Amino acid sequence: MPISQNPLLLSYLPATLKHDTNGWYVEYYVISPIDGQFQRIRMKLNKIRKRYSSLTEFKAYAHSIAIQINNKLATGWSPFNATDNLRMYIPLKKVLTYFLDECAKELRPDTMRSYKSFCHIFGTWLDLEAPGLQSGSFNKVMAIRYMDYFYTGRKSIVSAVTFNNQVKIARSFFNWCIEKCYTVKNPFDTIRKKRAETKKRILIPPVERSKIVAYWQDRKPGYVVLCQLVFTSLIRPKEILMIKIRDINLSKKYIVIPADNAKTHKSRYSTLSNELCQLLTDMKLENIPENYYLFSTGYVPGQKALLTAQARKDWDKMRKALELPNEMQLYSLRDSGINSLLKEGVDALTVMQHADHHDLSITTRYASHADPKLISIINERAPKF
Repeated sequence: MPISQNPLLLSYLPATLKHDTNGWYVEYYVISPIDGQFQRIRMKLNKIRKRYSSLTEFKAYAHSIAIQINNKLATGWSPFNATDNLRMYIPLKKVLTYFLDECAKELRPDTMRSYKSFCHIFGTWLDLEAPGLQSGSFNKVMAIRYMDYFYTGRKSIVSAVTFNNQVKIARSFFNWCIEKCYTVKNPFDTIRKKRAETKKRILIPPVERSKIVAYWQDRKPGYVVLCQLVFTSLIRPKEILMIKIRDINLSKKYIVIPADNAKTHKSRYSTLSNELCQLLTDMKLENIPENYYLFSTGYVPGQKALLTAQARKDWDKMRKALELPNEMQLYSLRDSGINSLLKEGVDALTVMQHADHHDLSITTRYASHADPKLISIINERAPKF
């Protein structure tokens, strides 16, 4: 009778840490499904040994690997029917640093801040709840526990939107882990997002827009140009702050939004009005290096792009000074621009193309935006009964 068919015998011999002239390794024996005989399995640890200055610390980590293998063997796991590799035993917190290093080469600064925040909070939780946890051992129960900690276990209040963004980034991280062979499943795939409140933004009427222009005209004239680009050219604030001098063509009256900077990840040409062309001409862009950003510190061209958070902070400061409602946000200028075009009779398809929407239903949705002037318009123009 083959050894694998004898119920009195184990189908494995436990993993142990060993050392010889070839270096360090974890060794164990598992019955092969092919011939029913024990087959020796060795996991080399020489590369991991180099990461530890202390032999004691290395042995403690190596023994934890052996223990984890034995736990898996005891539940019926076999290397012959599972895909396993050394990367799955690297501490998950260490994998977070690898992830950030790669993201830093590909993501925008604004996006990187969100990913750094996730890695910091997630790393803090790992230190508290599962120090030294290997990347391949993180599971769905731990994912639920982490999201509970993120939502209710800290001092700061977390909105549904923030919760959902955290789930989104966590999924991205573990999808990356799967791609890089640090794990085999994404434990956040089944975490349900919370129902977020509808965005609260209202249109900004002409009178208020004039107040905004007057506020910035003497303080930071560049902010007027930024507002005009949002309202007239319908460029999103985050996209505007990535515009470089080389993207602007005043003679043909357009700005190129490269795919890497666009929310939709598709390049496009945004039209410039005559007024905007004049404002940009006054900035004397022909004397500025073409690789400079249109907006840097002080809302003037420079080598470093202005952060979206700064533009939003300055808007909030202005809004409070002018006593405008909280619902009038910087992005409200784009809503107002779209709504104005539709009210002026510009066909929805043209507005859709200008606004960089992928669906006509998104564009027409702006026609139903809360219009503070609607009551007076109806009172003045509605026919008598």
